[in-house]
Amino acid sequence: MNLFKLSGILSLVFGAFSCLILIMPHGLFFSLLSAIIGFLFATINVFLNAKYEITKTSFSIGYIGMILSSFPVIFLLVLIIKGH
Repeated sequence: MNLFKLSGILSLVFGAFSCLILIMPHGLFFSLLSAIIGFLFATINVFLNAKYEITKTSFSIGYIGMILSSFPVIFLLVLIIKGH
């Protein structure tokens, strides 16, 4: 398996894992940690797709992983805004 497919799959796995951990109230730290790792793999996937034009579709799988990895950060921002 090449780095492009591996980074796309890992970004989806870590992004989904960060969303699942977010359900537990005390898991926010681990959710953010998983989101950072997922976002890193999604960035690698999107960069490789942009550099080598691997997929000819409108978006690669890295974008889905990036969206999933963004949910814990958005959740933390909402918690901060609601707290004030």
